[in-house]
Amino acid sequence: ENKEHIDRRRTSPPPRSNPMIQLHRTLTTLFALSWIVVEVVCFAPPPPPLQSPLTVRDKIARSTSSRWQSNHLSMSTDKLCGDPPFLAVLTEPDACVSVERIDETMNAIDRATIDGGVTLVVVRINNDGDGTSENRWNLLKRLSKLKQQRLAEGNRDFLLVVNNDVELVLRAISNNIDVDGVHVKEYNAHLIPDIRQKLQDELENTIASNSNETKQQQGIIIGTSCHSKQSALDSYNLTPLGPDYLFVGTCYLTQSHPEKTSLDQLEGPTLPGSIREILYQSFNNDDDRSGNGESKFKPPVIFAIGGIDEQNCYEPVKYGADGVATIRTVMQADDPREVVKLMNTAMLN
Repeated sequence: ENKEHIDRRRTSPPPRSNPMIQLHRTLTTLFALSWIVVEVVCFAPPPPPLQSPLTVRDKIARSTSSRWQSNHLSMSTDKLCGDPPFLAVLTEPDACVSVERIDETMNAIDRATIDGGVTLVVVRINNDGDGTSENRWNLLKRLSKLKQQRLAEGNRDFLLVVNNDVELVLRAISNNIDVDGVHVKEYNAHLIPDIRQKLQDELENTIASNSNETKQQQGIIIGTSCHSKQSALDSYNLTPLGPDYLFVGTCYLTQSHPEKTSLDQLEGPTLPGSIREILYQSFNNDDDRSGNGESKFKPPVIFAIGGIDEQNCYEPVKYGADGVATIRTVMQADDPREVVKLMNTAMLN
């Protein structure tokens, strides 16, 4: 009997499960799965965002942050005031058309330089003939006086150069007016060695008469402009009598170049840094050939120029420029002092 009972148990169908129990198990499983999905969607760390081209360029730019190490500074950084990034301010072309405009120009530069945030001031004015020649002379004398005042205040000094007027600079040197040099037009850049020698001779004659030791140590500052890599190389090849700095542009749309009306006509904010890189490649190649890694004549300081303001000034510096140059952003500002602060902060960040 026991054997028959065991056989019947083996051959009998399994007992039916309770439908309510099966439903409970199914709902419990679904609930557990839904909670796992919620955890994955809501609490898992988000995937890294897709990088835009600008983000990639930012990383490339940051990788070049060593460009300001001492062994990569240009030959003329010893002559410039402070450390990069540098800020140059140019006067407006009509700065000397009247006494009132001279006063407005002086007020703007006085406010801009009060905290020492300006490295270079360029007297860049239209040459309208003899009618404004005396005004140019008066403006230069007043700027020279302001320069000496800033120097006496300590760490607020700026360099003072005159655009495209060698004779005015010679007159200033011979009259003991504190001016540092001249900015030469791009098409005259090949004349820089001769211009430098001419100014240096006049400076040495003045030093011999007045024992101006400070000027003797600093020497003459000469700059020029370029709008292409080849132009920059041509200027650099004038070393050791070549330019101390280059204005490189045009970076953005600007009133200074009204003929450039669209972005595709601009050289753009990357050109200054590209030029700096090319000049240092040439410098390093020369050192490799000569076996002299401590060459005295390093490439000029590179200022980006053209449409520079407090909103975009960081970009050329990010791409490798040593600094920026601006005209109306500072000269037409309601508060030039504040604009200079904003631009220096933006370039550093």
